[in-house]
Amino acid sequence: MQILETIGAFILAIGILVLIHESGHFIVAKTMGVKVLRFSIGFGPALISRRWGRDQTEYVIAALPLGGYVKMLGEQGGESASAEDSKRAFVNLAPGKRFLIALAGPLANLLFAVVAYAGVAWLGIPGLAPIVGLVQDHSPAAHAQLQPGERIAMLDGQAVHTWEDVRLGLLSAAVARTPVTLQTIGNNGARLNHVLRLQTLAADSVGPDFVSKVIGMEPYLPAVIGAVQSHSPAQQAGLAVGDRILAVDAHEISSWEELARQVESHPGKAIQLRYLTAQGLAKTVHLTPQMFLDKSGKPIGRIGILMAPLPGNLIVLRQRGPLEGFIYGVRTTWQMSLMTIVMIVRMVQGFVSPDNISGPITIAEYAGQSAHAGLAPFLSFLGLVSISLGVLNLLPIPILDGGHLMFYAVEMVRGKALPAVVVQKAQQIGIVLLLMLMSFAFYNDIMRLLTP
Repeated sequence: MQILETIGAFILAIGILVLIHESGHFIVAKTMGVKVLRFSIGFGPALISRRWGRDQTEYVIAALPLGGYVKMLGEQGGESASAEDSKRAFVNLAPGKRFLIALAGPLANLLFAVVAYAGVAWLGIPGLAPIVGLVQDHSPAAHAQLQPGERIAMLDGQAVHTWEDVRLGLLSAAVARTPVTLQTIGNNGARLNHVLRLQTLAADSVGPDFVSKVIGMEPYLPAVIGAVQSHSPAQQAGLAVGDRILAVDAHEISSWEELARQVESHPGKAIQLRYLTAQGLAKTVHLTPQMFLDKSGKPIGRIGILMAPLPGNLIVLRQRGPLEGFIYGVRTTWQMSLMTIVMIVRMVQGFVSPDNISGPITIAEYAGQSAHAGLAPFLSFLGLVSISLGVLNLLPIPILDGGHLMFYAVEMVRGKALPAVVVQKAQQIGIVLLLMLMSFAFYNDIMRLLTP
């Protein structure tokens, strides 16, 4: 059932974004007086097909939902047309008008992102409080002297409200190779400044799980038991729902992530747990984590407990008014668009890991998760993917909108179109590049499924 929900959310998301993109081309083309022959969402055989309007434009929903297109009279050549219709052919437009039609699709995606992020701001998304729960030894976070329990209040002078704000801020600074200053509130209420020197990070360091694996810190998740599995070491030792783990052997436990790391590192080896019961009683037990193999074949320990739901004081929900929400939508779209461009440049330079490239499997997974979480998370997902679609389509790669923009710009400068053979060769190269990119994205998807 969950798979069907994921597939449904993915098809809905792609359908919305393709509709927005192609509507941009369609509306501007109609405004320019071009005769549109077909407006298709998806490729392949038509599932639904209807003709409407003075031009009897065919509106199609096709079987393969991974894209769409607007077919205009004279765009590809070879269509028979009356003398009157020939005046409305795409090929007979001035190159500046063709440029605007090609530009309209990516711009529509960026405008939709503004609306989507504004909707997110108006509705609000519950987020995790920006409290440090774990700092790994010898990590950039440790060198900056961050301590578990500190609450991050500001990042480079900008207020921080959730852990997601921290993650995006650190990612943006790392991609730009600039240091970042975190202002935190300590356990005693004092305000502290910590400088993370992200400009010194090694090449290819920006990738999945960047904050935990590279920066070396995790958010605070209370080490409180929410469920105990039957016949597990935890049940046999008498652990119960509501117990808070304080220490594993002599190691103090400050968060659930730290507890998980300690237990996983002792497969088949006896450990001592010190904890507080839900009634506040201090207790100590000895147990031996069961040994399991993760997906890479590495032995890890499990004691059969699940984390308790987060308390309300660790959940942050910020809602904005109409004007503030719209400003947030514009600002977020600009920042995410700029970061996408910088990440592409850094990826070519070798600083950003190509593991960040996601294919349809990962996108479908995120679509299902965000749709299950609610309308605001789904809008946030749509905004992010819409920005990616808009920016990527502006790249000067033949066959993409950016490639067409490049051809039309050259035509405006030269005063005449490029030779057909040049355009054809360039498009063939563009197809090869896209196939290579798609193959790499599928490879990343498969590796993510196989990697723990």
